[in-house]
Amino acid sequence: MNTNCYNAVIKEMQVLLDGQKFALEGDVYKNGAKAVKVEYDEASKMFMLKIADVVDGTIGDFSVAASWLFEEDQTERDAAAVGVDFADTLRIALGVKASRTRITNVALPTAEKGDSVNVLTLTQKLLATYPQFKESYKADVATYGKFLHLNFFVKNFVPAIQADLRDGKANKKAVKKLFDMLADMYVDGDTNTTDTVVALLCATAYGDEALTEAVRAQLGENKHMLNSFNDMLAVAKGSKKLREALGK
Repeated sequence: MNTNCYNAVIKEMQVLLDGQKFALEGDVYKNGAKAVKVEYDEASKMFMLKIADVVDGTIGDFSVAASWLFEEDQTERDAAAVGVDFADTLRIALGVKASRTRITNVALPTAEKGDSVNVLTLTQKLLATYPQFKESYKADVATYGKFLHLNFFVKNFVPAIQADLRDGKANKKAVKKLFDMLADMYVDGDTNTTDTVVALLCATAYGDEALTEAVRAQLGENKHMLNSFNDMLAVAKGSKKLREALGK
């Protein structure tokens, strides 16, 4: 695990930790009421936020309060988004009201010709397909200070794609256009974008056989993408952490 990414997670939590009088003891942050640690599980490729109660100075059993799928090729910027989410989770656990200054005049994501194809490119194209979520995008960035893409995709795009796939009267050309765009992003995007496309489709289909078959039908002869979709679905069945990341 890249130490810089771990440090980026902690950096986003540091103001809250300091404000709540947490002191670092080994790899654990501890105050009079709670103990907190951030771990990276190499096997499952997950960042995990663990919290335990502290009674008379003794730390109880840790439990996982939040987890994020985080591949080895993801960046410090991605890690910072994890830290923002972990800080929010910890804030709720501590009963602390958020005091983050809201950002105003948030711009929608844009991609110029020649730019690398990344998650923001994918977001731009999905917002063009589902423009009803443009204001939600701005609100999320304003609230969190960063774009938590997987959380946003699961919350907004997944239900929209599910509705289109279930609707027998849906514009078949529009659905095909969506999947053609996702296929392009899968091929042209960086590794994080490729993984996000597959995760989006798995979040759309997981636990629903009809939706699973609908996604497979749309993928058609795109065998590589289809195999990636099937592989992630299979992993999700045996991984609670992955299911949680997919909102399941």
